[in-house]
This record gives sequence, structure tokens and C-alpha cells, in this order.
Amino acid sequence: MSSVRHVREVRTLYRQILRLHRRLPTHFRALGDQYAKDEFHRHKKAGAAEVQTFMTEWKNYAKMLQEQLAQDSSPVGQALPPEKVENLTDEQLGQLFELQQETTKPISEELQDLIEDDKKR
Repeated sequence: MSSVRHVREVRTLYRQILRLHRRLPTHFRALGDQYAKDEFHRHKKAGAAEVQTFMTEWKNYAKMLQEQLAQDSSPVGQALPPEKVENLTDEQLGQLFELQQETTKPISEELQDLIEDDKKR
């Protein structure tokens, strides 16, 4: 794949993910946008094999999120299968732990107000 074509594909996927995140509750959107930004930036200089896996996983995420958002009443997200957890590097496990901590910490009053505003829309 040419470099220009690859860059276009990465940017298109990144923009698609951010557009999907717009349909999430405010607190999930902020967390998801920052995580996607960090991950795409972190993989700018990755090797070909890692990039292929990275793109496949983010495409799967975008597809899953799009399907879940199409069903207004269903919760968003899915459990991470044990076999995927077993294949994560130590760095990835650390990131997963940080993400889990971020999603389970108490919500500030300011964020709670934003969530309430979202519900009214």
C-alpha cells in the first residue's frame, strides 16, 4: 500500500471513530476521543505487522460501535475475550488497567451536570 493511501486510510478511520464518539454520552466521548488520539499518535511509527493489527482492531471497534449505536436501547461496549487479554503486551495491559480505573472512578459534579444535560437532549 502506498504511503499516501495508507495515511488517507488511517485518517479516514480516525475521523470515523471521532464521528461515532459524538453519539456517545459526554463522559464516554471525552474518554474515547482522548484514548483514540493517544493510540493513533502512539502508532505513527509502528512497524508494518503492528500497524496491520492496529488497523484491524480499530476497524472492528468502529464497526461494533456503529452497530451498537444503531440500536438505541442497547448498551455500548463488549467484554474483552480472555484470549485477547492473554496476547496483550505488558504496556497494553497497563493501558487497559488505566482505562478501567478511569471508567470506574467516581464522577465529578461538573461531569454529572454534563451527563444530565446530555440526557435532556
